[in-house]
Amino acid sequence: MIGTMNQYLLRRHLAGLGLALLAATALVVLGDFLELTRRSSAASRDDVPVVLMLALHVPSILTKTLPFVVLLGSLTAFLRLARSSELVVTRAAGVSVWRLLLWPTAMAMVLGALAFGVWNPIASAALARYETLESRYLRGQESQLSISEDGLWLRQSVRGIQTVINAQESSADGQSLSTVDIYQFDADGNQTRRMTAESGILRSNYWEFSAVAVWTFERDGGSLTTSPGLIDEIQIPTDLTAARILEGFAPPETLGFWYLPDFIERMEASGFSSVRHRLYQQTELARPVMFAAMVLLAAGFAMRHVRFGSTGRRVLLCVLAGFGLFFLSDFTQALGAAGTVPVVLAAWVPPVAALMLAIALLLHLEDG
Repeated sequence: MIGTMNQYLLRRHLAGLGLALLAATALVVLGDFLELTRRSSAASRDDVPVVLMLALHVPSILTKTLPFVVLLGSLTAFLRLARSSELVVTRAAGVSVWRLLLWPTAMAMVLGALAFGVWNPIASAALARYETLESRYLRGQESQLSISEDGLWLRQSVRGIQTVINAQESSADGQSLSTVDIYQFDADGNQTRRMTAESGILRSNYWEFSAVAVWTFERDGGSLTTSPGLIDEIQIPTDLTAARILEGFAPPETLGFWYLPDFIERMEASGFSSVRHRLYQQTELARPVMFAAMVLLAAGFAMRHVRFGSTGRRVLLCVLAGFGLFFLSDFTQALGAAGTVPVVLAAWVPPVAALMLAIALLLHLEDG
């Protein structure tokens, strides 16, 4: 059971977290609104749904700021408790700092689990819709690549001919395809050719397919005729590059946490590297530990009576420690994405390091 004292601490802690979340939301909304307005003006378009795009984009940005929200919210709550001498009285009654922090830390871990289990799918779906609108209104292009149970799908438009390519397998860089189906359409959307090929290679400005069976569709007076043929090799012009193919994959942030395992399996079955997506998955799983570390870190800097002074300095040090952990996380994720270190190590080192730092700080300042 949660005692009266712990209930009071949880209420104060939640109030601090709520205040920090409101402040972060206000800053994110203002900054993103100005950026979307600038981009829509630069694109010389007056039909950009700025408000809708703002509403869709804000949740994903807030997701990235959540560790800082927990850190600053906890810092605010603990500083208020220290300023009112409530912590001193509680400690004088024989309550250890570890007992005081038990429920706030447990609540932070629950919030971390809710962040990836509930909030993440909502924010991911909103971000996916936002990127579709961004491509349509601000970048003038839409996604040309997708992965499904049927393999890899590519779409291109060159010289008025729409080409859709479906491959069962692909190399990690997207330049080599196996067991390929090709569908071509004219400017009016009428199918003109269907081809199957054993393999395909992306060359400079064209696809080169081998062992190709071709069916040509010809319309004559409203009737449709097909003329099959077999070709050893065929070239199809393209504006795709290996870089554009790899960039065309759905970013892990646009995929709900519960959908990630299935998507990772499809990527690997198609021959592509799933390092980015596995790294993102592990990072989300580590959120509860990171949130707990942020609570303990804030407590280590804030849970001292005001008579010790230098509150401003301790707040500054806490914020700097938070930024340091952010850069550590960014650095390890870059190493993980490059394959330099294992994905699990890249995702879990920052939260575990933050947790150990916070515990060491509490042991040093509070003597257990």
